[in-house]
Amino acid sequence: MEPFYLMPGQERCEQFKDANGVPKVRYSYCSLNGALFRCVSRSVEEAERLCEDWLVGQDRCYIN
Repeated sequence: MEPFYLMPGQERCEQFKDANGVPKVRYSYCSLNGALFRCVSRSVEEAERLCEDWLVGQDRCYIN
């Protein structure tokens, strides 16, 4: 897989099949703070939900 770069707020989604032929999604998102989230999931919706959960956790780091 070739390297790629994401700007803050940008996402990338790539659909592929695993070794068993099962459809999967490789999802990446760069937060506005520059943190990178990456996952492999069964669907785009699942990946976006995981990313949203991750973003909520990221926001907690900045609460004083």
